[in-house]
Order: sequence, then structure tokens, then C-alpha cells
Amino acid sequence: MKKFFLLPLSLMTISCATTSGDAVNKSISNINEELVIVQKSITDNQMSIEDLKTANSTANADIIANTDAIAELRSEIAYLSNEIMILKSGGTLPTDSSTVNKANNNIADAQKSGDQQIIIIEDSSAAKNSIYSYAIELKRQRKYKEAREKFQEFIDKYPKDELAGNAQYWIGETYYSVDDMKNALSSFELVINKYPKSNKVPDAMLKIGYVYHNMGQKDSAVKELKSLVKKYPKTKSADLAREKLKSWGA
Repeated sequence: MKKFFLLPLSLMTISCATTSGDAVNKSISNINEELVIVQKSITDNQMSIEDLKTANSTANADIIANTDAIAELRSEIAYLSNEIMILKSGGTLPTDSSTVNKANNNIADAQKSGDQQIIIIEDSSAAKNSIYSYAIELKRQRKYKEAREKFQEFIDKYPKDELAGNAQYWIGETYYSVDDMKNALSSFELVINKYPKSNKVPDAMLKIGYVYHNMGQKDSAVKELKSLVKKYPKTKSADLAREKLKSWGA
């Protein structure tokens, strides 16, 4: 009788062990599946974070790139407003500070005579906007020497203005436009050394790279553009630098 009952008991033990093993394997499989899901969730979250970082960096780069344009547009608006007031007073359009001061005196006289539509514009602000805007217009007309003189006048009179670095950059551009690489190089270097916080620094570094290349100093050109890409990777200037480096095989 003992042998009769021992055999089923052994079979039952094996069966229970098999069932228990299957359950353990199933649990392990379920745990592995859950781990895969968790890992995928972590990966997706990391990708989302990186996407947000990239988007934020791009937005910051756009803000920096647009600062210069906004500042110059403000200058243009102020200048045009000044011109309108001067024309209303019967004066002539300003090309330098002395003309602006004379025009503003005419405006003041006109207001004293009873013309309430005339608005007095502060001399210092009008002169500053007029000099810079006039310099921009001269450069647009490719009158590089005259434009350079006006930009320099702006720097001399308003060295701490937010557009002083911009003016120095455009001086470099006036030299670059007439293939005067030596003076262009020194002008662009001044932007970096004298106005390190200017939003024109990346542009100046880009042009320094171009200048070196035009002067036959390719190693220096490559070094400057690589430095630009490293320091200001999200700027438009860095994008242009990458394209130029690629075209040079560097």
C-alpha cells in the first residue's frame, strides 16, 4: 500500500514544481515587460527634455539674432519721426548733429509762434538717431567712406550706447566691401575686444574668419570659425561658419 500511494505523491510533487516554475517564469516575463515599458517611458521623457532644451536654445538664439535688428529699427523709427517733425516745421532733413540742432531750434521757434502741432524733440536723442541712421543709409548706397565717417562719429559721441558695437562692426563691413582686408580685420577685432557683450560679436568672428581666408591664412581662418561654432553654437553666424568649414574641407 505504501508503494501505491507514494507514486501519485511523487507525481503531484513534480506537477506542483512544474506549475510553480511556470508561474515564476510568467512573473519574470511580466516583470521584464514592465521594465521595457518603464525604460521606454524614461527614454521618451529624456527625448522630450532634449527637444525642449533644443527648442529653448533655438528661441534664445533667435532672440539674440533679432536684438540687433530691433535696435536698428527703433533707431530708424526715431529718425523718421524726427524727419517728419522737421519737415512740418519747414526745415531741411538732418545729416549731422549741427543740422539737427538747427532744425530743432526752428521747431521751437515755430511752436512759440502758435503752431501747436509742432513737437519739440530733444537734441541729443535726435542727433544720435540721425547720425546712426544716416550712416546706415550711406552704407546702403555703397558710399562706404562717408558711411565709415558717420559710424565713427557715432562711436566718438556715444561710446557707451548699445549700438556702439554695431557701429564698429559696420565700419569693418565698409572696409570689407572694398577689399581692404587689413583695416577690416582690425575693425572686426575691435568689436570683440572693445564690445564683448555686443550681439555683433558672432558676426565679427565670422567675418574675421573670412578675412583670414581672403588673406591666404587658411589655418587662422579655420581656427577662428571653429572658435565661433564652439562659443556661439546656436547663432546664425555659427551655421554659416559650419557651412564654410565644410566647403573648405575642415
